[in-house]
Amino acid sequence: MTTIRSHFFRLAPLGILLLVGLVVYLNQARKPEGGPPVVMDCPDLAAGCSTRMHGQAVSVGVQGELKVLQPFQVWVRAADAHKVQATFTMEGMDMGFNLYTLHADKNGVFRGRVTLPVCISGRRDWLMTLDIDGRLLAVPFVTEL
Repeated sequence: MTTIRSHFFRLAPLGILLLVGLVVYLNQARKPEGGPPVVMDCPDLAAGCSTRMHGQAVSVGVQGELKVLQPFQVWVRAADAHKVQATFTMEGMDMGFNLYTLHADKNGVFRGRVTLPVCISGRRDWLMTLDIDGRLLAVPFVTEL
């Protein structure tokens, strides 16, 4: 028993280092190379907003209430898109790893159900960054109380 325990304690730091390395690698691997994000001003995400990104029309919106810890749906319409992912951050704060892959419905609209964590400082200003086939679209928004 002590042999197993001594091997465990000898190998545990190596396991932790491998796990940290994997997280760093995955964070670097998911960063697209499409340059800086296009920023979309969208005063009402529930109504949806549209913009042009690299010559292509893109529409973005949500269904449900924008509240922390309550799931809501993000939708993205972008012609000929193959892969859409969303991340949610706050400026100057680490909000943990939250990468959502949106899936196309039968009409070609990408949809995903997301849940925002609680910010311990009480802030409600979020930045949704959409990776649409390696090109970034940043959408700032504020959650409800």
